[in-house]
Amino acid sequence: MKRSLPDISIIFLLTAATIIFEISLSRLFSYLLSFHFVLIIIAFSILGLGIGQISYAKFYNRMDKALGFWAALPAIAMFLGFSLLLVLSKIGSSSFNALGLFAFIVFSIVPFIAIGIVYAFIFEKNKRHASTFYAIDLIGAAGGALVSVFLLNTFSLVYVVAIAIGLLLLVWAINALANTNRYSRALALLSVAIIILMGLGKDALDIDIPVSKDPSKDMYRLMNNPALQSEKLESRWSAFGKTDLVQFTYPDSTVSKTMFIDGAAGTEVVNIDELAKDTLKIRKALLGFPAVFAMNFVNENDKDSVLIIGPGGGIDIAAAYFSGYSYVDAVEVNPSFVSLMEKYNPATFLEKENIKVEVNEGRNFVIKNKGKYDAILLTIPVTKGSRGTDFYGLTENYLFTMEALADYLEGLTENGAVYFTMHGRQEVYKMLANYLELKDRMGIGQKEALKKVYIFSNGMNPVLVIKKTPFEQKMIEEIHRIAHYLELDQDVFYFPYIKQEGLDTIVQNVNYQWFMFDDLIYDISSGTYPHDELWKTASINLRPVSDDSPYFFNYNNGIPNAMATPLWLSIFIIGWFLFNHANKWKSVSFYEDTAVTAQKKFRVLALLAFLLGFSYILIQGYLFQVLNLKLSSPSQSFSLLLFTFLLGNGMGSLMTRAFKKNLPQKLTVYAALIILVCLLTVYVLLPMWYERLSEFWVAILLLFPSFFIGVPFPLLLRIATSFKEKQVISYLLGISSVAGVAASIFAIVISILYGYSYVFLLGLLGYAVLIVMAYRLKNPEIVQL
Repeated sequence: MKRSLPDISIIFLLTAATIIFEISLSRLFSYLLSFHFVLIIIAFSILGLGIGQISYAKFYNRMDKALGFWAALPAIAMFLGFSLLLVLSKIGSSSFNALGLFAFIVFSIVPFIAIGIVYAFIFEKNKRHASTFYAIDLIGAAGGALVSVFLLNTFSLVYVVAIAIGLLLLVWAINALANTNRYSRALALLSVAIIILMGLGKDALDIDIPVSKDPSKDMYRLMNNPALQSEKLESRWSAFGKTDLVQFTYPDSTVSKTMFIDGAAGTEVVNIDELAKDTLKIRKALLGFPAVFAMNFVNENDKDSVLIIGPGGGIDIAAAYFSGYSYVDAVEVNPSFVSLMEKYNPATFLEKENIKVEVNEGRNFVIKNKGKYDAILLTIPVTKGSRGTDFYGLTENYLFTMEALADYLEGLTENGAVYFTMHGRQEVYKMLANYLELKDRMGIGQKEALKKVYIFSNGMNPVLVIKKTPFEQKMIEEIHRIAHYLELDQDVFYFPYIKQEGLDTIVQNVNYQWFMFDDLIYDISSGTYPHDELWKTASINLRPVSDDSPYFFNYNNGIPNAMATPLWLSIFIIGWFLFNHANKWKSVSFYEDTAVTAQKKFRVLALLAFLLGFSYILIQGYLFQVLNLKLSSPSQSFSLLLFTFLLGNGMGSLMTRAFKKNLPQKLTVYAALIILVCLLTVYVLLPMWYERLSEFWVAILLLFPSFFIGVPFPLLLRIATSFKEKQVISYLLGISSVAGVAASIFAIVISILYGYSYVFLLGLLGYAVLIVMAYRLKNPEIVQL
């Protein structure tokens, strides 16, 4: 085992660098591209690992001869791939250009292919210790996941990628020193010298990356407006993404500052002290904040405290402050956003004793402060940036589920209300669907439920107000009358207790219809239209959204358009596997004396590897989804969960070193144990402890199922070491990797259509099928080659 120590170090560094690079790429593409393109590119990139492993398996005879300096491949490929991505961003290639998207995919996938080749080479070289190496691989990945948050919060994105390349250069140095040829020390010194130069050139690596020419990116659209002069004041990368502060100068010489997250979700910086100097400025600023109208009708006794989820550049804080609320709490999920506002807008974010801004996830914060607030404000807190494990879900999706709405109502005082400022009618309908379904499950009918709701609109941003208790009719009549006077009766409009007014007439053979209130909502409030028909008959997806399928901004019925390309990729992967399986993996060359028996065994192992790779990702996706809400930051939550899960897997893998006999039986037993442990965790332990779990105990709890989940695949590799053929281990690694890519895409599709609970059950079904298939390995003819 001593001779394997350099290779163990190499595997650890290789996988740590891979995870850091993968997470860095997700942050880069979330800034450069629309979120659905991020999913496509990341899916293809991770597929590169499997492609590299299978390529080595197919061409190892040629590669072994050409891999004298194999350890340099990942560092070179990562440097060239990322450099070309930066060049592509500089020349302004649009994500909507098919050629540009293809280039992004190619430049991203090449480093992973190179890593996959080296990964397979190391495993084949040390196949007798495959389970140990697999454990080190998982532990290295866990370390990379944990350190990536610190790195991205500390350094620029380019420098973090440079650190990943530095780790790969260390791989080159270790490999060089492990060899005895005359060039080894020179190569090691060269790689170390490059690492030192990279460290000294930290400032030179602070490169500004421009947002791509994407119409969905607010920053690109505004900075390219010829009527405006623009200047970036400061930019910061973090594990959350990139935050930019931009100053705009208008034709009349007025100046404003706007904050952007990943080039989108622009929000103007509002300084309370500047507004306080001029009542006209206050009025003008607050006119752009529709919810302030409703806040003016709150009784002074019910203005003790307000919570703002996603305070933006400060307009929400200013509205609450000037509306007379005694204490203002604001929670912002992006730490860079808060630090920049404390620097450039301290009057609003830092200096007022009765205003406190905290970095936290809004819903998590509400849960910890039940019954505290007279008002909770959510003003279109949409980042348009992908986060989390699937690179599809938006950060804000969990803010707009039925369970989230229940948390907000629990967070209110008795007379408190939630104020949602939306983008348009469809968002109001969808949130109403959440609310009415939530109340229906609580046994409260739609007529009674809508006595706690009113809606008004300036024609652009409708405001939905939901009170914890029913509104008083006298107050509603006053608010309704003034809303008409201020022309807040545009688009979607509804007040309880007020009779519908309408006009239905024919003028010159044209039928004109006008209704004072939204006719659909009014009919629901009067009981003449069942509330569930609101979404059942809609031409777009207006179904209530739950934590089990938290896709509030998905308005597609069926599979979203953004998932079409990834879904075809996953279908191709499954088709590729089935084709090769049906053709008995003819690309694998077996020795003639054991060809038939070896082929039978390999087919069983290949199927088991695919099932393990597929089921592993499904179970992981579900556990992450369930536990993510207990953590306070999307990016940190993902890294912490991934670290714990991979660490548990690594511990389980290390245990397999002690297994000497009856490996197929142990594979069956541990697959069964995974099913039992997962069921126990999800249906017994989590319901019992969920409310009391802190972030630390979330991590500890995840170790329990992840330990058992980490056992089967290294066992499979142990079984595969009985093959004489060099390519078998590489094929199994590649099959498992590509199966994981297909599974991650299917997990998203299934969770959108049916919910994450079905993802979990499908993962358990995969392990059940594995138990049945593993029995074939007990056949003496197959087990003994």
